[in-house]
Amino acid sequence: MSELYIGESTVFQRIKAAVRLLGKYCSSSLVATSADFASFHMALTYVGVLAVPATVFGRLVGAAVAFRLQRKWVFGSPGRRDGNTLKIMFVSGILIGMGLNVLGVWLLNGFAGLEPWPARITTASAVWLFGFLFNKKMVFS
Repeated sequence: MSELYIGESTVFQRIKAAVRLLGKYCSSSLVATSADFASFHMALTYVGVLAVPATVFGRLVGAAVAFRLQRKWVFGSPGRRDGNTLKIMFVSGILIGMGLNVLGVWLLNGFAGLEPWPARITTASAVWLFGFLFNKKMVFS
């Protein structure tokens, strides 16, 4: 009697692929956020700039790291878009994310009186999900 082997369901395969993609995105985000926060800290502590300009500087550094990792490793380099279109879409997402980060830091630090680091970490955490969804659907799809 031969056994009937039923492979993984399509739903299960899609869940596994989504979890794998999210894991890669989390890893690349950790590296990019480390670069972002290190730059934020240096600008805040050693250069003496305020929290909002330090946020902009940190986001720019982190964005450069994130683009390289996400293009090559997380989402793969898509063949459907040329390099310039891809960069324009990524920069659009970065600008939107930076605007949300600056707004969040301004509200939490400048308006609500929260210290710069808690304001930055809270805002970055909230904006992270936006970045994943935007990159997955709009940039690297």
